[in-house]
Amino acid sequence: MVYRQKDKPEFNVRRSQLLTPFGIGALMDVNNQSVMIADSEYWNTNKCEKVHDVRLEKAMNAEGFIEPPFKEADDIVGKRFPQWYFSPEDRSLKKIDSWRQLVEAKGIPGLVKAFNQKPIDIRKRRTELVPVRIICACCNGHAQDFPWLEWVHEGLCYDSYKDHEITLGSTAQSGSISDLIVSCKRCNKSRNLAGVFDEKNFPRQLEKLGIGCKGEYIWKQEENRSKCDKEVHVLLRNANNFFFPNISSSVNIPFKENKLIESIQSDEYYGVLESELRGISKEKGIEKLEKDELVNKMITRLAEKIEHNFDEVKNSISVKFFNETSEEYPDTVMDYRRAEFEVLSGKEKYDEDSERFKIKVFNPEEFSEHTYSELLNGITLVHQLEVVSALRSYSRLQTTDSELMKEQVLEGEEVLGESQEISLRRKDNYYVGMRSLGEGIFFSIDNEEVKKWKFKIKDSEISNKIFKKLSNVRFSDEENYISPDYYLIHTLSHLFIKELSMSSGYSSSSLKERIYYSDEVGKEMYGVLIYTSSSDSEGTLGGLVKQGVPEKFFELLNAALEKAKWCSFDPVCIESESQGRDSLNGAACHACSLISETSCEKMNVFLDRRVLIGSLEEPGLGFFSGGSH
Repeated sequence: MVYRQKDKPEFNVRRSQLLTPFGIGALMDVNNQSVMIADSEYWNTNKCEKVHDVRLEKAMNAEGFIEPPFKEADDIVGKRFPQWYFSPEDRSLKKIDSWRQLVEAKGIPGLVKAFNQKPIDIRKRRTELVPVRIICACCNGHAQDFPWLEWVHEGLCYDSYKDHEITLGSTAQSGSISDLIVSCKRCNKSRNLAGVFDEKNFPRQLEKLGIGCKGEYIWKQEENRSKCDKEVHVLLRNANNFFFPNISSSVNIPFKENKLIESIQSDEYYGVLESELRGISKEKGIEKLEKDELVNKMITRLAEKIEHNFDEVKNSISVKFFNETSEEYPDTVMDYRRAEFEVLSGKEKYDEDSERFKIKVFNPEEFSEHTYSELLNGITLVHQLEVVSALRSYSRLQTTDSELMKEQVLEGEEVLGESQEISLRRKDNYYVGMRSLGEGIFFSIDNEEVKKWKFKIKDSEISNKIFKKLSNVRFSDEENYISPDYYLIHTLSHLFIKELSMSSGYSSSSLKERIYYSDEVGKEMYGVLIYTSSSDSEGTLGGLVKQGVPEKFFELLNAALEKAKWCSFDPVCIESESQGRDSLNGAACHACSLISETSCEKMNVFLDRRVLIGSLEEPGLGFFSGGSH
């Protein structure tokens, strides 16, 4: 499928939506059309702001991140997919190019332009065309049209029917896909769509038709097909499992050791230096730094602008582009977050002169008079924070649910579970990302109190029911979270978000959680950051951070725990062993513990109220049950 700029449909999408839900490779409906968001390589990067987070760049082995451009003509490209449209007037089914040819035959340029914005059937009172409801995809991230012609002409040679015209009708009995009938106008053959969603038998039917995966990454600027032997599955066009974005995020903490390189990256000269030094070998790069007059002149001007020594600036640039050190950097999400946890807990220093990160830490002795204070390690008001989120990859059919910070599969070359993680790394080694400013509340639970509680419940039904869920997990990375202490901190986060939404002025969908968890001996980590953020340069309004002052915080905590004792679906909910996706939840439902999926890191799983308040049979075994410690 060749992309033609003149055929580009007009559409509006918020910049933040280009990470999720409408990331590169995703489908969105526009003016009664179906559009796939295309490669960021199409973008005019001169209109894109570059974002830098030194820690995240190291973890993802990236040069940096580019934000989507502000609304400009032709900046964000969408490709029509599927290609097949039908006319509601006579149910004629054709590819979009065939419909366009009918319009072009009229010889009216304005009509062609109108067609590209909103496809119409020029034969029938200019009726709007409708994209077909079903498409095909494979677990290697490829997508393709359903084989309409081949389906209705089963058993015939393609050359004998390739020019036939077909229709898409319906028996109008139930409105289901199986009621749809594909018919050929010329040879009168017809066939319904019964069985196309049969995951076992449909791929075999395609094999009989001589059809397999075409290996198409439709969204890519360079549309070279790759060989693919994976089974093709049929999906509804708006199915949730067509596109799973994989996003890596970071609280961009200003560490003093990163101050110089951050100053360098924020200067306009850095972009010019980057174009001179990117993509060359270490030997040639170092030689260029030593001998190239233009490069050294730019470094001199850059050093003067940021008021740093020339040699220091030159060394930082050399390390950034050509350092091949084997220094280990955190691979997993939780290892990466440890540095954030240490700063938010007040244990590590940061550059307090920075405007992007401002916190106030309350130590336990400052709130010791409050109920449950002995269970907490500290409360931190985050007056200002910057979160950088990067769209690193996507998958189809199933989420990969990887806990790694960078993609593990480049264009489907390796297997990662059943679905592939398809890298969205750009040629310039940047990723699409967004920087957002906000505020938040951080609190951590005392490690020793968690140890005492885990020992107390180790042989209880509460603990046993959680560990039984190990047999339910689909992804090995999920096993790390099948533990009472993770259920504890995650459920508490959800209950606190629900309570905050009624007092902070923000809806629960505007609040997000960031869990800090590790049960590794000697490196335990039990923290929650609840924050809200906006891509606006001014950030947010300050209503959230006020709720973190100890007096108000414990008032909210008590209210959340009190509500956790009662659910409108009790006793069914409190006695439930299996709720949620893959039965990974216990006593947790929409009435008591679930929040917006955009707010939750784990898609509303690993939740159970009983770890907080106990069960009906064992009310004293909850972490916050009176007298349990």
